[in-house]
Amino acid sequence: MAISRGYIYQGPRVLKRSRFALAVAVAALACRLLAGAEPPTLSPRELFRLGGIEERQLEVLGRGGPWHEADRQVLRNMLYRIAQDVRPIDLEYWSHGPPDLNQLAEQPEAYRAEVFALRGVVERIEPCELADARGSGSEFALLWRCRLRLESGELVEVLSAKTPRAWKPREAIAEPAAAMAFFLGDPSSEPGGLRAVFLAARMAWYPPTDLGRLGMDVGLLDDVPIPPPPKRNEHGGAPEIDWETRRLTAADHECFYQMLAAAGRAAPGELSRWAKDRLARQRRTEYSVVPLFNEPHLQQGKLVELSGTARRILPVRVGEPEVIERFGIDQYYQVYLFTADSQDNPLVFCLRRLPEGLPTGDGPEFGEALTVPGFFFKTWSYRSAVPANDGKVERQLAPLLIGDTAVWHPYQAPADSPAERLIGTVLVLGILAAVWLVLHRFRRGDREFERRIWRRRPAEMSEIEWDRFGGAASEGSADTAPPGAEAKSGD
Repeated sequence: MAISRGYIYQGPRVLKRSRFALAVAVAALACRLLAGAEPPTLSPRELFRLGGIEERQLEVLGRGGPWHEADRQVLRNMLYRIAQDVRPIDLEYWSHGPPDLNQLAEQPEAYRAEVFALRGVVERIEPCELADARGSGSEFALLWRCRLRLESGELVEVLSAKTPRAWKPREAIAEPAAAMAFFLGDPSSEPGGLRAVFLAARMAWYPPTDLGRLGMDVGLLDDVPIPPPPKRNEHGGAPEIDWETRRLTAADHECFYQMLAAAGRAAPGELSRWAKDRLARQRRTEYSVVPLFNEPHLQQGKLVELSGTARRILPVRVGEPEVIERFGIDQYYQVYLFTADSQDNPLVFCLRRLPEGLPTGDGPEFGEALTVPGFFFKTWSYRSAVPANDGKVERQLAPLLIGDTAVWHPYQAPADSPAERLIGTVLVLGILAAVWLVLHRFRRGDREFERRIWRRRPAEMSEIEWDRFGGAASEGSADTAPPGAEAKSGD
């Protein structure tokens, strides 16, 4: 959890007092967190205090507004600190779970800046400008005031830096949501009014979709932009491709592992059933890969099921302690699947597990028939296994999908029918009879050769022939093999 420089809203005086202590404390915390063994040594309040944010400033924010420029400056500073210095696993370490709003109202000072897990339905969102008249602080120029009806029925306000793009502002909505949020204060004691104000980096969204039902924050897909497929230029030349934007980046990290974890939470066979049910509703029999290649920006998060031949199946080790601890994922598998309609282009699946007995590997002789359900993640730029003519590493585009497991169709030799077994027996007997006849005729020829040639050969013939074939006689006498055979080979 490394503190970053810049975006400091307190004066140089505060910086000089706190910079060294902040760096030392957070560096120690980072070492502990990366080890994946111990919880943070700093509380959220201590972290904000080291960043120059005082208790009295938090108390003002907890009143819910109206805010002055100094208050907006503090909010921008807090959002910056959360974005730069707080990881998702830190929030899980710090979380007190669902809030007891009565307890928070009785002891606001004791719980201010502490983290709570909020869950409920967002009923309304409104944008709130944070940038000043001069436009400074544009990195966090906008804050969203979210009215969240908790599962307990109580109403709270969450000040969030990010909300899903699908939510419509200033309208009545009903979106299942959650947030790991910092408690700021109790703005009102009026019955039916807001019970508390919280600050969060983002509002997680759990719509009634396949991924939402599996517990994934679907709003994270907003962080994984998918550009339209590249097109040839006006002269018909090869398109220019921005390979960097299509790699797996740090911005994709949280969404990728949340989707992988969500797929792993599906019951056995559940993803396949959902995919087949959707096909039945659309009155289709199979999914096409064409939209995944040609319209990737319209397919994100959608579930498909594809069948084909896996030409490469490789395990991928996860070396990040945070991912292992949060999601229980220490390994997954990459499956390169070629379908009948993919025109020899692979689709890459990342799977939590493989069917029992399915081999891993690659190469020209490797191939396993699979049916794989998965969610489309993005168009991925990966290293091609075949180098270019100039020796440089080439990259290739492929749809990247995420799923739980696959259905394996191992090759089995077809079972013979009784008629086929009878025909096979007759053929074998016929072949054996033909071989016997050929051998019998050769045997008759050998006897005739022996009668006419061997019995009247010169006495020195065998010795001459053995010498001519490299001293074979020293490895055995003429009695070890029919002399006539060696003589024939020498003629």
